[in-house]
Order: sequence, then structure tokens, then C-alpha cells
Amino acid sequence: MDEEKNFLESINSTLNIDRDYVNQKFDYEWLDRIEETLPYLDNIIRNPKRFIINEEEVVKVELARRTTVESIIHLTQHTNLIQDYDEKTSDVKPSKVLNINRDESLDTYENRFIFTLLNNLDFFFNERVKQSGDKSRFSDKKIIKYVGNAKVGTETINVNIDVNSFDKNEEEVKNANGESFSERVAKVKIQMDGFKGSELFRTLTKLHVAPVRSPIRKTNVILKNPNFQKAEELWNYIQLFKSKDKKEQAKTNYFDDGVIKQDYNSVFLMLYNYNKLISTEKPNTKFERKIAEMSEAFINNILDSSEQVNEDDLKEIFIKKIDKIKEDNIRKYAYIFEVFDDRLSREVESYTSLLSYIEKED
Repeated sequence: MDEEKNFLESINSTLNIDRDYVNQKFDYEWLDRIEETLPYLDNIIRNPKRFIINEEEVVKVELARRTTVESIIHLTQHTNLIQDYDEKTSDVKPSKVLNINRDESLDTYENRFIFTLLNNLDFFFNERVKQSGDKSRFSDKKIIKYVGNAKVGTETINVNIDVNSFDKNEEEVKNANGESFSERVAKVKIQMDGFKGSELFRTLTKLHVAPVRSPIRKTNVILKNPNFQKAEELWNYIQLFKSKDKKEQAKTNYFDDGVIKQDYNSVFLMLYNYNKLISTEKPNTKFERKIAEMSEAFINNILDSSEQVNEDDLKEIFIKKIDKIKEDNIRKYAYIFEVFDDRLSREVESYTSLLSYIEKED
């Protein structure tokens, strides 16, 4: 024990640990919400809300496109526009009449809301695609370098231990239909590009309409129409969005001077003791070589099973194993001796009987 203690105290060693760890998982709830809302947006864009614009102007009779009831009522209220009146036929000849131009317009609050939502959605979608990936990734790379030296009397011992490990895993996440992230993104992109080519989007783009801002005005259409209700839910989701992606990353390089280094020092001691054994007692028979191989395999298995095993633990394991084997051998030898003794007794008895018989014959 004193010799081993002195050896441990004489060790001059360094233990360098280099680790690169990444664990990244992507959350695709945002893509689920977009896919869920796209059919409702499609319903709105295919059947946009319109309102009628009446433009009234008084024009010369020959320029009037058509005469309506409103034109006649206006003329009765503005008799100064009557140029001639025939009492016999009661015909009235006006100089000018009211002309009403009726036109449909897509410039409604509800349509501007959808127009703004599509622009916001396009920006949001592109940003999320940039920051997301089609696979969750895990990698853990560890490089451990132990360098030690010790001096026992005139003997100098050096040891170098390198342990390199690399664990890597990638998992592609698919939806219930078996579609990958890239496939889903491509489908959504096609639908959104289609919305940009719609009459609603192109018309409001040309009009340079002002975008709407939160809070959204609760018009009857937005409150009661299921398509607009889903559109407003997506609007609120984008406005309040917080990424749920998770990324754990650690890159460290340091020299350990604690428990791990002490354990490696103990391994150094065991390697030294084993090296001393095989150098002074070189196996020269099949039996001795087999014992050496079994011992080496046994020690390696113990070290692989637990990083916390030290020299005292190994000693205790060996002593318990040797004591058990001795006890088993004692029981085996006792049984063999008992069988041998019984067999010998019967042989002696048989020999004695034979000798007595011969003597009687003589």
C-alpha cells in the first residue's frame, strides 16, 4: 500500500477534455397553423367582398350614357336644366341631366385586412423557413487526452491515453400524411404565390392601399364570417409568435484537475502494476498466456463498465473472487477425496477377501 501511495503521489499528469455538443430540435407549430388557415384564405380571395361606388355628375344630354330614375328626379328638382317644353306632347328637352356611374370596388377594410395579412404572412413564412430545418440534430464529440509520468527508484514510467468518442443522430420529422418539412414548405409556397396573383391582391397593390394595424376592427364580416375568423386567428398568432425551437450547444476545452484526473491516475497505477507483472513474469506456456489474456480482458471489462472504479475497488473484487474460488475448490477436493477414499476402501476389502480365499485353498 505504501508503495502504491508513493507512486500516486509521484505522478505528474495532465488531463485535457475537449467537447463539442449540439442538441437542436425544431418546432413546426407555425407551419401547422399556416396550413390550417390557407383553405379559409383561399375562400376569401376567390370571393372577395366588394362595394358599389356611385359617382354622380351633371353632363350634357348627348354625353349621358343612360337616363335613370335618379336622373328624372334630379331634373324635377333642377328645372333650370330644362331647355324646352312642348305643351302639346308634354315632352321635356333638358340641356343637361344627372349621370350616375356605378362601379365595384375591392378597397374595403376587410379586403385591406386580408391584403395586409398576406404580406405579413409572406415575410413571416420566409423568416421561419430560414431559421428552421428539416431535421432535428444531435451530436456529441469528446476527446480526452491523458499524459502522465512517474519515477520509481531509477525507473521512469510514461503513459499516454487518448479516448475519442463521437455520437451523432439526425431525425427527420414528418406530418400525419408522411410529408417532410421541405415538401410541406414547397406546397405552402405554391399556394401563397397563387394568392399574390389573385385579382384582390393585384388590385390593392396597384391602389397602394394603406396596411391595417392591430387591433383589428371588429366589423360584422370579421366577427361573423368563419373564413375571416380563422384569418384573424392567424393574424394574432403571427403578431404574438415566439419560437419554440430548442438548441443546446456547448463547446469546451479545459484541463481537469478533479475526480476524473484522479481516476485516470489510478488507471496509470494499475497499468504500471500490470506492466511490471508481465515484464518480470513473461508468459512462456499456453496456460500462462491464457491467464494473462483473461486477466487483461477482465480488467478492461471492469473499466468499461464504470468510470468510477479505482484500485481499491479492483482489489476488493479480486480478493472476493479468489476467496470464492478457493472455497469452491476446497469443496471439490473434499468431494473427490471422499469418492477416492470410498473406492479405495472397497478395493482393499475386495483384495482382502480374495487373499483369504486363496489362503483357504492352500
